[in-house]
Amino acid sequence: MSEEKIIAGKPLSFWLKKYELPLHIYEAPVIRENLRAFKKVFQQYYSKARVCFAAKACTHPLVLKIAREEGCGSDVASYNETKCALSAGMPANMLDLNGNCKEDWLIEEAIKKGMNIIADSLEEFSNVAKIAARLNKKTKVILRISGYNLEDVTDDNVFTAGRWCKFGADIAVVPEFINSLEKYRSLELIGFHTHIGSQITKVEPYLLVLGKLIELGHFLQAHGRKCEVINIGGGFPVQYVDKQTWDYIVERIKAGYLASTRGDDSQIFVWRDGLAGFAAEGDPKIHLNRWTGERFYTTLPKEKMLAAILTGKVTVSGRHLPTVEALRELGEPTLTIEPGRSVAEDAGVTLARVGIVKKVAQFHNLMNLELGVTSHGESLIEKPVKKWEVVSEGETTNQQMFETFVGGNLCFSGDMISKYKVFLNREPKRGDVVMIHDTGAYTSSLLAANSNSFPRPARILIDEKGRTTVFKKRDSYQEIFS
Repeated sequence: MSEEKIIAGKPLSFWLKKYELPLHIYEAPVIRENLRAFKKVFQQYYSKARVCFAAKACTHPLVLKIAREEGCGSDVASYNETKCALSAGMPANMLDLNGNCKEDWLIEEAIKKGMNIIADSLEEFSNVAKIAARLNKKTKVILRISGYNLEDVTDDNVFTAGRWCKFGADIAVVPEFINSLEKYRSLELIGFHTHIGSQITKVEPYLLVLGKLIELGHFLQAHGRKCEVINIGGGFPVQYVDKQTWDYIVERIKAGYLASTRGDDSQIFVWRDGLAGFAAEGDPKIHLNRWTGERFYTTLPKEKMLAAILTGKVTVSGRHLPTVEALRELGEPTLTIEPGRSVAEDAGVTLARVGIVKKVAQFHNLMNLELGVTSHGESLIEKPVKKWEVVSEGETTNQQMFETFVGGNLCFSGDMISKYKVFLNREPKRGDVVMIHDTGAYTSSLLAANSNSFPRPARILIDEKGRTTVFKKRDSYQEIFS
């Protein structure tokens, strides 16, 4: 019999005895170390910088307290995220108020408290100006920019800087806007912001965007104003699998599709014979030599991406300059980043119990979990690649990896927790416990709901001393129908 699995420093039996499944578990030391790693890179290459943890990735006062203790700010995109950060003791001037649809009263509170306001559009910039004028307060604002000509940087659902994007002001209209700043007497434009999107696995998009933001900074200064802030957002990637596994998955997707066109459905790797990243949204053609979706392997995970940005070169008005030199030429603005996924993702795991394992479409395994997709929300907007394992005791001798699709327990066909086949260390049986790795960001809360009247699972933080804190307790019957 194998040894009992240790999860977040405690045996599986501890978690099963104390909490019901499904269960989301977060490790505070991992969150803390990830924040420190980003700060260490800045200390090495460019010290005039700010790390603002993206609260939306994992929102709780204790998480925001960790960020505060590590000298970090927070990117907040709602009133409750703001309140959460303030209740964690974070100073208002360390908060970046983001979001594309801020309420007037929230903008008013941000102005009064001295938060950093990121205007999401020219229209919002004008609205902030009206509110600041009414309050008779001169307010500093950063403008969010989009409209970049970037292709295939990540999945369309999490790409937030292109032309067809609900976020930001199109970069093409910004110079003309800067020419009109004199009419906004109550505001001072002090810099620019771009969040490319989530899971940006290559450095080139960051360098392109940073060069454009620096160009805008020079344009702003040419009009008699100072560029105090350049904010390149988040999107720093997580390495979910190694290169060999990622390359294998991509080849299996391609080979499975090609085999199906010849009448062999046994090799299919994506649910319903999908093409995943080989088919771009809005493009009727199939590009089997071009991956357009989200990538789950990178050579530059987390803080290594930041280091690559700072040691790379940017293009500023046709000149190719080392990043740090280009920032110094602009007068050393504060360089701000907003990591979220890269701080919290590998701090979390999810435990769920196996219901039924069966065959579908004649050839393929389907493991159904006592877990709905609304409790694993990213699966509703993308096809996440994760590391999976059966963690309850069982026979593993001489068994090959078990490949299976993963379905949830909700009564609609879109309740698929993994539309890619996952690899398990052994064949799962009814009642087994499986662990999904890297679920600390977004997964548990992004689209949490009581579908089919199931309770939302508990969310538990464990700290450096092994103490547990309940982020969110499991819903009771009375709470579901309150």
